[in-house]
Amino acid sequence: MRLQGRNHDAIGCRAGLAALLIACAIAAPRAQDAAAVVSMDRVRAALERPPSKLTLEERKPDFRVEVVWHHPFHEIFDTPPWQLPPIGWQPPAVGFNLLSIFQSLARSAENAKHDHDERVAHEEVIRALGDFCAAQPDAGAHVPACASVPVIR
Repeated sequence: MRLQGRNHDAIGCRAGLAALLIACAIAAPRAQDAAAVVSMDRVRAALERPPSKLTLEERKPDFRVEVVWHHPFHEIFDTPPWQLPPIGWQPPAVGFNLLSIFQSLARSAENAKHDHDERVAHEEVIRALGDFCAAQPDAGAHVPACASVPVIR
């Protein structure tokens, strides 16, 4: 019985590749261990040497450093030529702030809308409570909330 040529070759190639990867994985730690042992021997040998006979005496500094920073072209320009203008639009100086006027107009319109919406909601609640009280026997005389509802016609 003969296997198909392509599948047989692919299986053999995969098996060979797997064997090669396993062999590399096993051999790599051994090489690292040998390098670590050599490195450890060098460290031990360096630690066993006698200390250095070189002694450094502490000297008093015989120099002085002074750092002075000053703007280039400071005497010529009020602002340096590389300084950029402020970012964003700025209104012209005309004596009053247009932005604050627009903000106050927008705020007053917002407050007027809020007041209107609140009044409409209150009237809706009063109307719904009036409908509820009207549906009760004796027009809701025994319900305390109905006593304070004005009659809306």
